Amino acid sequence: MANLILHNVPDDLYDRLKETAAEHHRSITQEAIAMIKDALVPVSKTVTEDTARTRPKLTWEEYSLQMKDLWSMPVLDHRTPDEIIGYDENGLPT
Repeated sequence: MANLILHNVPDDLYDRLKETAAEHHRSITQEAIAMIKDALVPVSKTVTEDTARTRPKLTWEEYSLQMKDLWSMPVLDHRTPDEIIGYDENGLPT
């Protein structure tokens, strides 16, 4: 295995890495390797909270087109939300 040495790591960044490592019950080295792996995994393979934030933002026009497509889909279930969830008029499960 290769070795990686980092110089001039800012104190606040090191402290955050140390805290995250403790939260995950890992050493600082194990945590750094896990973070590097997560950062290098293509978005198409996994969608995590971190990778979801790096997705390209939609323009208003793109968003509008997607919503138009969504709302043009046929309604296949004509029950009311209460009928689907299964609550009666008093809010009790049926």
